[in-house]
Amino acid sequence: MAKFDLTSRIGQYLDRHLVFPLLEFLSAKQIYDEDELLHAKLDILSKTNMIDYTIDIRKQLYPNVEVPEEIKSRRADVLQELGVLQNNVSVVLALMNNEEVMKKMENMRDSKALNNYLTQESDVVLHIQFRVEMMDSFVKLAKYRYECGNYSVSTSYLYFYMLIMPPTDKNYLNVLWGKLASEILVQNWETALEDVNKLREYIDSNVIGNSLQVLQQRTWLIHWSLFVFFNHVKGRDLIIEMFLYRPQMLAEKLNMKADVAECWIVNLIRNARLDAKIDSKLGHVVMGGQPASPYQQLVEKIETLSVRSEALENLIERKLKAKNQDPVSIVWN
Repeated sequence: MAKFDLTSRIGQYLDRHLVFPLLEFLSAKQIYDEDELLHAKLDILSKTNMIDYTIDIRKQLYPNVEVPEEIKSRRADVLQELGVLQNNVSVVLALMNNEEVMKKMENMRDSKALNNYLTQESDVVLHIQFRVEMMDSFVKLAKYRYECGNYSVSTSYLYFYMLIMPPTDKNYLNVLWGKLASEILVQNWETALEDVNKLREYIDSNVIGNSLQVLQQRTWLIHWSLFVFFNHVKGRDLIIEMFLYRPQMLAEKLNMKADVAECWIVNLIRNARLDAKIDSKLGHVVMGGQPASPYQQLVEKIETLSVRSEALENLIERKLKAKNQDPVSIVWN
């Protein structure tokens, strides 16, 4: 069964943290030796700041061996670096912890207005002025939290960043990727789906490099989005839209011209009585609710005929009764 496993092929397009859920899945399926999977985890962890998790894995592999001093020392270094990064953005963290500030920010959409508001609010509340330049250090802190495995904290930091900074900011694309990865790892599928759509729109509508770099971004998005589509309630429908969105694809498969294929789809929708419509601009078929099955359609038609037959029968009976009744004499006073 292991020969059919695609983890090694997919893993090269994933962030190393996204490989952990795949390894957990393989561990549950028991198609690999458990020690082999633990060694794979340890190899990935060596390039992260998840020191406590590293220690736990080592204890499973080497239960009778003490944790090396090198790892303990590295843990202290990670905590020290985390403290430095937090101190550099203490103003931003204080604003994040203020509920009134966050409520007002969520109702404001203009980045310039947000920056002005935060500058004034920080000066009044904290007596230290907020500066946009602080957001570079804030992104570093969010990335560091992510590397430490604090994914939920990272999502909140990156969400705050996206409220403030415009899409033209140099860090915006990296933040979109970090936000998606964090939401996947905390299994927040609704928000992760929103992030997939934001990334897709950003990649399609912005010049982010040469054609090779754009292809690389789209390749990553295809693979990362699988986590969302395999877990979201509407994932089966959305994965079709993601992978089969090309306007000319159906025409090619049907061996028709694009306009002829569109007419064919219209007739299919009309004859099958599907709740659907065509977006000619994007080349999409937008599906509505779930269409009734042929059996259900037959039942509904029979019920309609039954009601009409009963109404017709009652009408005939009333006419026969009226015809057979004796004439009534009307006397004028």
